[in-house]
Amino acid sequence: MPESRGAIFVAVLIAALVALAIVFPQFGQQDGPIVTEIPRTGTVTTSFSDIQKNDIRNTVREYLLENPTVIVEALEALQARQQQTEQQQSRGALSAHSDRLLNSRQDPSIGNPNASVTVVEFFDYQCPYCKRMAEDLVKLTEEDPDLRIVFKEFPVFGTESTLAARAALAAAKQGKYAEFHVAIMGFRGAPSETAIFRLADQLGLNEERLRKDMQSEEIEAMIQANYQLAQQIGVRGTPAFIIGDELIPGALSPQAMRDLIARKREES
Repeated sequence: MPESRGAIFVAVLIAALVALAIVFPQFGQQDGPIVTEIPRTGTVTTSFSDIQKNDIRNTVREYLLENPTVIVEALEALQARQQQTEQQQSRGALSAHSDRLLNSRQDPSIGNPNASVTVVEFFDYQCPYCKRMAEDLVKLTEEDPDLRIVFKEFPVFGTESTLAARAALAAAKQGKYAEFHVAIMGFRGAPSETAIFRLADQLGLNEERLRKDMQSEEIEAMIQANYQLAQQIGVRGTPAFIIGDELIPGALSPQAMRDLIARKREES
């Protein structure tokens, strides 16, 4: 029997045995008929003797011992189907929320506002992988005049992350988001309040206005909206990138990001 057909055989057989064990807990423990009522069609009686049960067990056992790779193949096929289903669901969610991802006037962004490709990043200022990619993303917009990056503040690492996100969005109101963003990403350790306001002073920000804006309902609403959007499209961690109809979790090398951008540009 070919391995692909064998995988299906084993998967179906195991599923049948598991189903019997669930529906009939006594299966394998007692001899005699198993009776089930089938609506509108009467009564179906199925009998398994002890010998038949042992034959089934031995058949499955012998086949798996002779073809152990079939189990791996069956699991890989199941995983592939699950991934395909998740990707389809993700594309549907991204399409449904594309306007909020790409066209929110409140979201800070860098690069060409009219670019053919937009990268949306969900990130946290204490995420080590986000930190590694921060300068690379800025460089990508500098080398690619047809690229735009939208930043979605997504503080998930605690109080300091939320404080930094509020400060960055407040800095945007003074036209200093990009500088502030890269500088906070360069912090070692948690971005404390003292460090944040020292940085604000170095960048020439008005501290009084910054403090006031950080506590505004508008900035709180922006962060909450990002939490909600992340949940709706399936963002589970940082960094997470949305490019076209794809959600890419985790960090990417600069070249991997370039290749992905080029592919999306060709597709559009």
